[in-house]
Amino acid sequence: MPCDIPAWPVARRGLRLVGRRWAEALEELSALASRYPLSALIGRSGMGKTQLLYALCERIDCIYIDATELPQRDLAHVAAVVAWRLAVGSKTRSKITDVYRRYGFQGILSLAQGDPSWTLSSALDLAQGRLVVALDEWIPSPEDPQFFQAASALHRIRNMGLNKAGFVVSFLPEVYEKLASKVPPLGNVLTAVSVQLPDVLAEDEAWEIASAYCPERAKLAISLLRARPEATIRELLMAISAAKEVEIPVE
Repeated sequence: MPCDIPAWPVARRGLRLVGRRWAEALEELSALASRYPLSALIGRSGMGKTQLLYALCERIDCIYIDATELPQRDLAHVAAVVAWRLAVGSKTRSKITDVYRRYGFQGILSLAQGDPSWTLSSALDLAQGRLVVALDEWIPSPEDPQFFQAASALHRIRNMGLNKAGFVVSFLPEVYEKLASKVPPLGNVLTAVSVQLPDVLAEDEAWEIASAYCPERAKLAISLLRARPEATIRELLMAISAAKEVEIPVE
């Protein structure tokens, strides 16, 4: 198997999800998303949250939203993106599709800014069956200036009691801890419907992940992990990508 280690390893669509605990997390998150209107994926930066969300969206009917691309992280922009994705190519006649055909995304956004809850609910009526919406990087840090605005949007989604959609939101542990302390009603609910990714890699997991990219550097990955036990998946892949072609024995 040829080496295919990206020099700048970030999540990519189409990659096989590797690691037993990540596969278990995918199963658990799939079950939560299929049952509840809101659930959480918690994990350190570089430990596979985005890759797991991509895997989730390959498994079930899903809309993936990279929140870093949104000018505002509020319910109106979420509703507009969901409505836009569902209106594109839809043959169903509704106010959502009519606005999209006449005015495009900006028309839908204007509609959502007037009544985000109605826009979101109406858009979900266009979906064929239950839909999962994956919100990635929704609150990127505890100090984010839009923290409470973004939290308010999640609170409104939770209170809508949606039965045709499940929203899955990824969080850094420190963001989730602040959310739980500052917005207790939302934090209490998410505690029961959250999936926690591992904080550290086990050696067998490092071996499996490295082998998926370059089997001949799996031993190197183990050696690097032993030197830095707290290394993330991203850091480990960057390290073996940058390392020289040398054989490092594992005792």
